[in-house]
Amino acid sequence: MHIKILVSAVLGAGLTAACATAVPPAPAVLEYARQDCDAAPNLADAISLTPEKESPVHRVSTVVTSQTACLKSDGGTSPYVVYALPADRGDKTLIVGGVLEAFRIFAPAIILLDSQGQVTRAFAADEFLYRGPVYSVQFRPRETEAYILVDVDRDRVGGGYDAINVGTNTTTISTGYYASNWTTGTENHSSRTFSWEGTVLVTVNDSDTEEKPGDPA
Repeated sequence: MHIKILVSAVLGAGLTAACATAVPPAPAVLEYARQDCDAAPNLADAISLTPEKESPVHRVSTVVTSQTACLKSDGGTSPYVVYALPADRGDKTLIVGGVLEAFRIFAPAIILLDSQGQVTRAFAADEFLYRGPVYSVQFRPRETEAYILVDVDRDRVGGGYDAINVGTNTTTISTGYYASNWTTGTENHSSRTFSWEGTVLVTVNDSDTEEKPGDPA
């Protein structure tokens, strides 16, 4: 009897700990008021997109919060992330954007910079597509480009994205003499809001994995 009580207590404590550590999905953040921001992106803190070992797909995700570095411009202030393009970028195709979380999507503005931090090109709003769970752009880096600046599209913050996810569920019914499959449809509605905060995801697709990181393109 003492053993049963002890086991129950341990299991109960484990369940309590599991419940205590559960983190609910983050809501969309619709206001941003930080003023202690950089006048230009800090390239020295750029996150490397060069993998330790060449692979067909390499992903790097970054959570943008109120503590993330921020930029000051004529349009106001906003959080930002800088990524350093892969060392051998000539054979790479990149997808960069905001992840569709439970209730929000980071509202990305994607700008490419040269080694001195000067803008080489920026992507317009109509160049973004929903590629799976990422609101993103896709591109191949140019020789003159060295960094990706992910800023916030202020005009998109607060806008919504509604989706209908359709699927099927198949159940096998057996009578003892024969079996049949019963298929039913499922439909889930989801709504998300573009946010100042969220998750940025960069996917690097490599068409030549025989090269070594650091080799010239």
